[in-house]
Amino acid sequence: MKTENLSVEVISQKLKELKEEHARFDEQSNVLSAKKVFTPGDEMELNTLRKKKLQKKDMIAYYEDMLKKAK
Repeated sequence: MKTENLSVEVISQKLKELKEEHARFDEQSNVLSAKKVFTPGDEMELNTLRKKKLQKKDMIAYYEDMLKKAK
């Protein structure tokens, strides 16, 4: 799929999905980091969640830039 040819509606929908996923990872990260007892497994999961959040944030920025160019 060529991203240059996506419509504004498709880009907007993808942005919405990415923002929802980012928010879900953020919530999971907050719940996990609020635990009183933190295991090595928890730390690994938290690091994974943080990486996923960062990836989604990068994708959000990419699609927001595409949206600006498409308008």
